[in-house]
Amino acid sequence: MADAASRLAELAEELLGGPLPVRLRAWDGSEAGPAGAPVLVVRDRRALRRMIWKPGELGLVRAWVAGELDVEGDLYEVLDRVSGLLWERDGDSPGLFAAARDPRLRA
Repeated sequence: MADAASRLAELAEELLGGPLPVRLRAWDGSEAGPAGAPVLVVRDRRALRRMIWKPGELGLVRAWVAGELDVEGDLYEVLDRVSGLLWERDGDSPGLFAAARDPRLRA
């Protein structure tokens, strides 16, 4: 079975419609994504729930304030790398609710 970061990276790439521009570190210590990129640390699975139920900035901010998300590296670089993908998603990308039903997310 794949580790949490690999599963998250795969789902994020499907949702964003392109390669992940940041590195992910999951609550189990696993990492995925480009080496040398800033790291988005997902400290708790609850962060995913917040981002699914309130997609966009609100979910991210709620997870950040709750201490479930963190950034290692330049915060502005992470926002710059991710924002372009969030705002430029194509119409064929699966939605967050489809991702929430994906069994890989629940594993």
